[in-house]
Amino acid sequence: MRKRWLMSVLALLLLIICFPLSGSKAEAADYTQGVDLSGTTATIWFKSTVNTSWVDVHYKVNNGTQINLRMTYNSSKARYEQAVTGVSSGTALTYFFTYNNGTPAYDTGWFTYNAGPAPTTPPSNNSGSIYSIAASSIPAAPSGSLSLKVMNGTGGAYSDSQIYWGVLGINPVNKQWSYLDLNGNLVPISTALNDAPGHLTKNGVNYANIYHTVSQASWVNLPKITSGRLFLSVGTPLYIKTYNDGFAGPNVDNPTDPNRNIYFDFVEFTVDATGYHGNTTRVDGFGFPIQHRLVNLSGSFDQTVGEFESETRAGLFTKYQNEVPAAFKSLATDQAPYRIVAPIHGSFAAGGANANYFAGYSSYNTQDILRCDGALTDAATAAAINRHVYTTSNWNNTANYYNAAPANYYAKFWHDHSINGLAYGFPYDDVNGQAAYLEVGDPKGLIIRVAW
Repeated sequence: MRKRWLMSVLALLLLIICFPLSGSKAEAADYTQGVDLSGTTATIWFKSTVNTSWVDVHYKVNNGTQINLRMTYNSSKARYEQAVTGVSSGTALTYFFTYNNGTPAYDTGWFTYNAGPAPTTPPSNNSGSIYSIAASSIPAAPSGSLSLKVMNGTGGAYSDSQIYWGVLGINPVNKQWSYLDLNGNLVPISTALNDAPGHLTKNGVNYANIYHTVSQASWVNLPKITSGRLFLSVGTPLYIKTYNDGFAGPNVDNPTDPNRNIYFDFVEFTVDATGYHGNTTRVDGFGFPIQHRLVNLSGSFDQTVGEFESETRAGLFTKYQNEVPAAFKSLATDQAPYRIVAPIHGSFAAGGANANYFAGYSSYNTQDILRCDGALTDAATAAAINRHVYTTSNWNNTANYYNAAPANYYAKFWHDHSINGLAYGFPYDDVNGQAAYLEVGDPKGLIIRVAW
């Protein structure tokens, strides 16, 4: 009898050690989390910002039996992970975490992930597709860097010599703002660069020429870079002023900006000791469809985000007008034909027709909600208001997002028309893993496809 009692006590202690008992709710600021889908394997991940030494995940597949596992720490990504296999299109994962912050244990709320079509499945006719490039054909880059390719996916609307790209960012070696040349070097920028040989000129004003065309290089080495931005344009390069301590990028709110009548877009990224971290973004607006593919050295990671390749620019403009509520329609005409602007750059700005759009739904003003600044700096709260789940008990169930007004239907549109439903529709749309964001610790190649 005593032996059986001791065995029971030991079993209970083991259960407590593996899955600590807790009743406290986690603070959203303690962590970020999400699901990465590669083929039919979904990796649930949890990245702590506090003193965490273990994390447990509790998940269900299509509302089946709950599975409880201790997560594995991935040091290359500085996060805890658990792979779930056999996740096909349409599979629903619901899950929550238990983690420690020092000694106490906390439970998070439930999260939901709905698997969309596998992002790396090539179209039936993949000529000109981002998927037409075999991962094995990507050239190896020097250690600590990766190979970059900008690809023409405009279907003949623009030639390779008419698609321009340029990278600006901070060189982590000398902390200087720099641009990327075709030899893979980060060249310091300066005020003098605006008047250097080969500079650009528009309306009598000189601008730095830091651009290349698709026709000039197949692959370029991308070294470590902080706060990098890959500017993309068609027909003409962008006109950006450089300075000794930074640059003045395009400003869609300035009616005299030299880039107002140029079709442009951009991708954001950082390459550091922990790998590549980057995303496409619709936070400011939409210039043209972009696909953003990241491949790693081991071949275990090959993912793409951005708008579907099946979408066209003209088609997206038409669908936008047909799918968004009346208050959001003018965003596609304010600066047409060059772009669809985000709400804060249109009638939702202070003094605009929809300046009080979110009035009555929360105590925050519409501009703070859309920018996630001013009186509203908590990312989770801003995201909940934009998604119209602020007054609900579960901010992380994606099935409830954008189901009623007031909501950011501009952001909803980009989620509806993007691979795996991932898009950056407003600042901090990465809350609950909803952003078009890719990262991997051993990057091999980055392919950016400019579509039309």
